[in-house]
Amino acid sequence: MAGEQVTARLRGQTAHLGSVQARDLARLLLDLEGALAASAYVALGKPRRGSTGRHVAAVEAATRLHLRAIEAGSVVAVLGLPVLAADDPDALDLGVDDLAGAAFDELIAAFHSDDRNVDPTIARALADLADDVGIGDRNTEVIISGERERTPEAVVLNAAGRVRFRRLASTAPEPTRQPDMLVGTLREADLDRHTARLHTPSGETVQVSFPPELEADVHEAMRGLSNFEGVVTYDPKTSLAKSVVLRRITLPATALFGDDFFSTPLNVAQLAAEQGVGVADLDGPLIELTAEERAELLDALRELDA
Repeated sequence: MAGEQVTARLRGQTAHLGSVQARDLARLLLDLEGALAASAYVALGKPRRGSTGRHVAAVEAATRLHLRAIEAGSVVAVLGLPVLAADDPDALDLGVDDLAGAAFDELIAAFHSDDRNVDPTIARALADLADDVGIGDRNTEVIISGERERTPEAVVLNAAGRVRFRRLASTAPEPTRQPDMLVGTLREADLDRHTARLHTPSGETVQVSFPPELEADVHEAMRGLSNFEGVVTYDPKTSLAKSVVLRRITLPATALFGDDFFSTPLNVAQLAAEQGVGVADLDGPLIELTAEERAELLDALRELDA
């Protein structure tokens, strides 16, 4: 559960208080948070949207470690997973406290899992940690452990682990391709090469290719928001659409309601008849008042002005 103690022990010839490089300790703590963040996204089943910038709020909160102590001998950072009362909607069905523990579980599982079951983002974070603190060079290993109930045995990131996780990080999964529909606006259409760029409402740019018979539809779609149906290729790391081979373009309204939904215009009288209401007569007065009612209205207006 969140709030439990986590230790990260740096071992090596110079990994002692007074001789350890301060930047190695700083990198150890920062990279451990980064590895936990990668693990949190895996626990959520929600890929990070891009490799730069801030994390979503739930991940940011759940992986912010608290330094409790620095112990002598080998350099031991005693840390605590965060304790937060409020849940965050970015965490889906996991509260922030639960997410902190789940992220740590995913991180530890990476050491014990078969290579095919290790998420590449976690592998990359652990390989970066090993690189940054010089595992196999100036330092020997990092030993990570948690509460006994969660991790009965500590896990060791050594030179062999550094090589393993770097190899797993470089094994990029194949992009996924599937029929789908994207919504956005077309820009930079090249009718000779039959390519364009699709800008989605969320800000992504998707590469578009289309057959010659869709040239007229592509030209028309340059005017505004449209639906683009075709075979979409998704980035396996971010789950964002990267490209689409177009098969059909429709306007949002026609896609939802049918091609003839807005094809028959109706005048005011026809609309009023369909709704069963009367049509306002704008040639006469909007309201009929007696002389007494007019006097009362004028008195009320004078009181407002006073």
